[in-house]
Amino acid sequence: MSVPPSASDPSLPQVPDIANSQHLIVVSNRLPITISKDAKGEYHFKMSSGGLVSALSGCKKSMTFTWIGWPGFYINPKDRAYVDKRLMEEYSCQAVYLDDDIADRHYNGFSNSILWPLFHYHPGEMNFDEENWWAYREANLKFAEVVLPHVKTGSMVWVQDYHLMLLPIMLRSLLDGQDKLDQVTFREVERVMEGIVPDDTIKPPDATNVKIGFFLHTPFPSSEIYRYAEPPDPNSPTQYIVRKQN
Repeated sequence: MSVPPSASDPSLPQVPDIANSQHLIVVSNRLPITISKDAKGEYHFKMSSGGLVSALSGCKKSMTFTWIGWPGFYINPKDRAYVDKRLMEEYSCQAVYLDDDIADRHYNGFSNSILWPLFHYHPGEMNFDEENWWAYREANLKFAEVVLPHVKTGSMVWVQDYHLMLLPIMLRSLLDGQDKLDQVTFREVERVMEGIVPDDTIKPPDATNVKIGFFLHTPFPSSEIYRYAEPPDPNSPTQYIVRKQN
């Protein structure tokens, strides 16, 4: 009888070691908090239900824990300091603020019109628009810039689902600097950052041993579905995804 390879076998996928991380940062498209604003202009906050929220609730007992995500609607800049204070003090959360057009194009225009059909074997339902691809990249960069100040030595950043597939490489680039990237990663960063400009007022923290993990909430489809959906442009978003999965 053959013996299965050990968990330390380098040929196996390496699973992020969340249990041994003292500081966990979860990043998802939506916060696990439902925020509403009533007719008087007062904000109300309520914990959302969900499998991931429930599964991670116990982590707060053994580590510092921050959840970063979009609040679900546009919040006026004058109200954001108040919202940030409530979210951090009561829920250990940080909001990512997006303009309505970018939020809509990121979520509905690219994530749900390109990636969702692709990952569920419905390439005929894909509807590509160059502005939506730009908004997807812009939103991912904004998320990375919000995550950056929360990272410290030994942090584990756990990125969730297809809405944020570019966040890991963008965050690593911002943390380490492009001059420290290998040639392959450097070329990929150049492609995904084309036409978008990082906020140079946000400086990377002096942090080491930062782990970045990504969890897709559905199985990756067969590589054939990517090839079937490929546009001819070698710099197209689905071409980028094909390169990353092959």
